[in-house]
Formats: sequence, C-alpha cells, structure tokens
Amino acid sequence: MKTMKAAASAAATLVTLVAAAAPATADTPPTAPGNLHAASITDTDIVLEWTASTDDSGAVNYAVFFDDNPTPFLTSADTMFDVHLNRAIGMIPGSTHSFQVRAEDPSGNHSFSNTLTTSFALGDNTPPTAPRNLRVVSDTAAGIELAWDPSTDASNFDYRVSGAPCGGGAVTITHVLVPSISSDPVCGIGPGGTYTFAVTALDEFLNPSAQSNRLTVTFRGG
Repeated sequence: MKTMKAAASAAATLVTLVAAAAPATADTPPTAPGNLHAASITDTDIVLEWTASTDDSGAVNYAVFFDDNPTPFLTSADTMFDVHLNRAIGMIPGSTHSFQVRAEDPSGNHSFSNTLTTSFALGDNTPPTAPRNLRVVSDTAAGIELAWDPSTDASNFDYRVSGAPCGGGAVTITHVLVPSISSDPVCGIGPGGTYTFAVTALDEFLNPSAQSNRLTVTFRGG
C-alpha cells in the first residue's frame, strides 16, 4: 500500500516538473508596437516610427494599416515607414489619415499599436494647364515628330504622351519623336498604320492636367 502511494506521489511530482519545464505556448502574441508617431511630415511624405515589439520567437514583422483599408502598406521587420503621396488612394497635400501598426510573429499571432491620426502638410493640389495644339511637325522614315504648346504650373512638371505602341515615357520638352518600326523594331510605328495621340502634363505632386486635343495620324514613313 505504501509502495503504491509512493509511486503515485512520484508520478504527480514528475507531471508537475514536466509542466513547469514546458516552453511557452505558440499562441502568445508579440508585445504591442509602442509609441507610433510621425517622425517627420512634409507635403509629400509622412515618416512613421514606432518602438519594436518583442516575442518568444525572436522574429516579428510589422504591417502598416491606413484609414479603413484592409490591405496594409507593407510587411517588414523595420520599425519605420515612409508614407508617400499617392493620389490614387487619396493621399494628397493637406489630407488627414489614420495609421496603425500590426506586429505579427511566425505563428500568426499579432498585436496592434496605438492609432495615429495625422495630416500631410499643405501643398499644391492644382493641376497644370492642359497642353494645347498637339500637331505633327514631321513624318519621315525615322518616325512621326509631335509638338504642342506648353502647359503652365506653379510646380515642376513633365509631359506624358499616349498613343504609341509601347506607351509614352515622361518628357520635359514640348516635342517628341514617335519612332518608326525601322528605328525601333519593338515599339515603333509601321508605315500605313493609323495612331491617335494625346498629351497630359503631370506635376511633382501628381496632379494631372486635362488631356490635350487628340490627334489621329496615318504614318506615311517619309
């Protein structure tokens, strides 16, 4: 009888020791990111910073959420993020936004920082005037040269030409050569082909102008 009691006591002690030695469970979230704040603010950037989380795994990634958008800006181990001007999602000079940082460990456990509401500094929300009088300057074996009357704006800007087979890059001058297929086998235009071009001005604050007149041209090739 004493032997059975001693064995039961020893088993209970062993269970206690094993339980005490068991590692922390994998469902423990990281500590919350601390002190989310704007380290610097301009009319084009809000730089966010926060205090690092800690986790038993030793690895924490962060995701920056904004406003009511369910998709975060990034997933990274960095404790700072530069929120840049983006008119497509409403981030423009003077606009106000709310931010929150999520810390997540490799097991998917997560915690959240404080919510920060802040604004971009005031800036230029006025688009350039529209380019005018888009016209053909020359039609040669090298391609079609287009020209237009300049836009005006309080900020720096460039022009975007649409209608070429591969699209148009940014140019700062008021004329451009759309190359022929003999000059550019990939993105060139072919003799007898008909193309419709237009020009838009875009300033450094991503304000787009109204489009120029649309110009339809049949390329003769010289």
